[in-house]
Amino acid sequence: MTEMIRLGLNDRQLSTLRFTVSPMMHVVEAVLWVQQRPHQPPKWLPRRWSQVSPANRALLLDLIDPATHSVPDFLMPLTDQYRPTAETELAAIAATPLDDLRAHLRLTYRLGPVDETFACHLGVVPAVADKWRKEPTSLVEAAWDGQSAPLLDAVQQALAEAWQVLLAPTWPVIRSVTETDVMHRLQLVKTAGMSSAAVELVDGEDWDGQAAQLDSPLELDLTRLHHRIVLAPSVLLDRGRAVVISGDDLLIGYPCRGRAVVIGPHTTGDSPVELLNDGLGTRHRLIAALEIPQPGHSLAARLGLSKATVSYHLGRLHSSGLVERRRLGREVYYARTPAADRLTTPLRDARPTPS
Repeated sequence: MTEMIRLGLNDRQLSTLRFTVSPMMHVVEAVLWVQQRPHQPPKWLPRRWSQVSPANRALLLDLIDPATHSVPDFLMPLTDQYRPTAETELAAIAATPLDDLRAHLRLTYRLGPVDETFACHLGVVPAVADKWRKEPTSLVEAAWDGQSAPLLDAVQQALAEAWQVLLAPTWPVIRSVTETDVMHRLQLVKTAGMSSAAVELVDGEDWDGQAAQLDSPLELDLTRLHHRIVLAPSVLLDRGRAVVISGDDLLIGYPCRGRAVVIGPHTTGDSPVELLNDGLGTRHRLIAALEIPQPGHSLAARLGLSKATVSYHLGRLHSSGLVERRRLGREVYYARTPAADRLTTPLRDARPTPS
C-alpha cells in the first residue's frame, strides 16, 4: 500500500505561501543523490563528491541517510529571504536551539523511547517513528545530552565544504533555472489562482478544497498543523516531494521545470574546455544553451565565457531577431525566438555529448 502525506491547504495557509531558493536544501539532496543514484546524471556530482574530505563525507552520510526516511530538519533551515545565501543558512544551522536540535535528532536516531506526543504531533504512531531511527554517533549522543556545539560546528563545516565543492561551481545555472521556474509558477497563480497553483506544485491527489495527498515513503497527517507554506524549487528532486517542518514554516521542495539544463548529460559546469572544443561558434553555443530563459551572467558561468563576451554576442543575436529579452526584477532574461529554433535545431541536435 502506498503511504501518503496528507497536507492541509486552507485559505489562511495559501495566503502565506511564498517561495525560496535554498542552497542547503540542494546540498542535502546532492548527498541523497550520491547515495541513491551515483551512476545516473549528473555525472559531475559523484566526481565532486569524491573531492570532499573523508571525515565530512562520513558525517553527512550518517545524517543524510535515505534508509531512515527522515533527514534532520535543522540541516535545511528556513530564513525570511527568497534568495538566501549559503552563508546565511549555515549561520542559521549553527544557531539551532537545543530543543529543536534534539527533536530533529530524535526522529533519526534511537535516543530514548519515541516521544509519543511528538510522534502524534507529526501524525505517526510511535512504532512507525521508531522504524526510521538508527544508532547515534558519539557526536549525536553528546548533542542529545546538551553539548550541541561540537555537532553543530562539525555539521556547519561539513556542509560548507560540500557546498563549495558540490554546488558552488554550478550555482549560477541552478539559481537561474529555479528562479525561472518561480516566475512560471507566479504567472500560473495569476491565471489559475492560488489553489490550483498550489495543488499542482505539491502534486496533490484527491484535493477536496482543504487538503491534498502527496506520495511519500512516510505516512504523515499534517492537516492539523497551522504552518505557513514555503515552496522550494529544486533541480535535484525527480520524484516525490521534500517536506520539512521548520518552526512556523512548512517547506515543500518540488522538482522544478528545466532541470535537464543542470542534470542532463551535456551539462557539467566543470569543463569550459569541452565546450570550447565542441566545434560550435560562440553564438551557436549561446543559442544551444538557452533551453530555458536565463540571464547573461548564468550563461557566462555555464559556458566559461566572460560576461562582456556574452553580453556582446547576445546583443548581436537580439538585433538579428534570434534572441528576445525581458527584464524580471533587476535582471534581464534572454530566450530563443522561434526563428532561432528553426535555424539552429540541426546544430543543437548534432552537438556532441561529453563523455
